[in-house]
Amino acid sequence: MPVFGELELETLAGRLPAMKDLDTEAWELPKAEILQLACEVADGTRVLLPRALHPAIPEYVTFVVTRYPESPVGPFNLAQVRLMARAGVHPRGYVLGAVASSPGAVAVLRERWGYPAMAGEIALRRYHDRVAAIVRREGKTILEMALVDPEIVSGGDLQYIHAITLARVDGAAQLIQVDPHYTVHQASRGRADVARFEPAAWNAALLELTTPISASASTCDTDLPRIRFVMDPETPVVRGTRKVR
Repeated sequence: MPVFGELELETLAGRLPAMKDLDTEAWELPKAEILQLACEVADGTRVLLPRALHPAIPEYVTFVVTRYPESPVGPFNLAQVRLMARAGVHPRGYVLGAVASSPGAVAVLRERWGYPAMAGEIALRRYHDRVAAIVRREGKTILEMALVDPEIVSGGDLQYIHAITLARVDGAAQLIQVDPHYTVHQASRGRADVARFEPAAWNAALLELTTPISASASTCDTDLPRIRFVMDPETPVVRGTRKVR
């Protein structure tokens, strides 16, 4: 039998981003720098996942920190914690929490793509032996991670799984598919190291990291796209998906 998420939407009442509409225009975001780590987590995360989605087996999360040097609201950084899942047969990353480095980015990410973004400080730095990121909110470090001993690889060796956010559209909760394009110019892989992770700060109080899986870093041209699909969070996606365009 298929296994589904067990999220009770009532537990998120009042916390979901409110989107203006689904007519979001795409943003072109050139020269982005992305650091992504994947880690297995202990069983029991299904209560964080909407019922429309299937949990990944084994259960794991990805941490994604991106520096956008150019955007319509100016340069900003974005950090995300995603609980990995499947929408039908398609792998997806359900965004549990997000932090953006500028108030303008926070507002637009919430209103146009449904990210649960909060304001914070994000540092992404490259050293000779690692690519490291630190995320802080209200003076507290809530994520510290690094790709250790990077080795250059082909851009085709990296995989960026599309995101799914949970937001209110016209008052109703909807899952929003966010599926950017990527043109990778430089890529590396290495060992994943998470030195600090505060789950409660990412709406993920039940997450317990177990085994690091992988780490990658890249420089690429990407975007935040127009919204193509939305899904009913309570209905399996094979029945609850609606094409917007």
